[in-house]
Amino acid sequence: MLVPIVFAIDSNVVVPFGVTVTSLLLNAKSDTFYDIYVLHDEKSLPVEACNKLECAFSDRHCNLSFVNVGDAYFDTNLNSNGHITRATYYRLLIPSLFPQFEKVLYADVDMIMQQDLSDMFSDSCQNNELVAAVLDLSINGEFYFASELPAKIGKSPRDYFNAGFLVMNLSQMRAEGTQEEFHKVLDSNVLAENDQDVLNIVCNDRVQWLPSLFNFQTNHFSNYMWGREKPTIDFSELLKKATLHYTGPYKPWNSIQCISADVWWHYYKQSAFYDDKVYFKRQQETIECFRNDYHNKETKKLIVHLLGRLKKGFIGRK
Repeated sequence: MLVPIVFAIDSNVVVPFGVTVTSLLLNAKSDTFYDIYVLHDEKSLPVEACNKLECAFSDRHCNLSFVNVGDAYFDTNLNSNGHITRATYYRLLIPSLFPQFEKVLYADVDMIMQQDLSDMFSDSCQNNELVAAVLDLSINGEFYFASELPAKIGKSPRDYFNAGFLVMNLSQMRAEGTQEEFHKVLDSNVLAENDQDVLNIVCNDRVQWLPSLFNFQTNHFSNYMWGREKPTIDFSELLKKATLHYTGPYKPWNSIQCISADVWWHYYKQSAFYDDKVYFKRQQETIECFRNDYHNKETKKLIVHLLGRLKKGFIGRK
């Protein structure tokens, strides 16, 4: 089955993008073919970076294409910060950029896909829904946003989706002029949470809710029980199957504070971007962090385990 999937990146996330795609392909069924598109502009993702990515996946069972959006949004006053960049706004252009598709999957690059996505994609947006998405646990669980959101954008946190993983119903969007509505809202300057607000305001009650399994936001475990869907299996089992989304500013590649960061590093090690020095430096940093709490018995066991894995890794490369 052909699954078109779209990412939007700049040069700062080339390696995370490579790791995300590696996880996507390693967990694909034999009859699933991912048609991967990368939205970018020449200023933030030069030709050299594109060529590097093409080489990295040239022998994989997929197609990788680059779509240059030019100077889109360069003259727009966007709400961006350290982990929300101009590139994320490019997803608002998707309906017009891909007239050949009735629907596409969009995904952020701070994700690990541990399952095949073809069945979910096939079953999504079969009626007049504009998107299929998962509830945003940070908005749903944090009192600040829960109080600000209704007044700011007129939407309840209980119905606010995370836009990092979406099935977008492009045929319906084109028929209704949804992309034009995106830009009207973007120009209105009423946003609290960047272009994610745009998607939530315009799509509003036209959402097919996906199970949390397809966008499990790792930084918000404590909020999970407050969501639309309570877990039916324990977390340990869920983490083995879920599409993990490392939301927020702390990512596995820049912080040791991420829950399930080890899963990201597992796929990093299997990617074309693997670097011994980077990998073992992070393992040592993790061990050093736990040494500060060495008096704890369970932490001590974990340190011994990590040291054993690190030693085995070095020996295995001799």
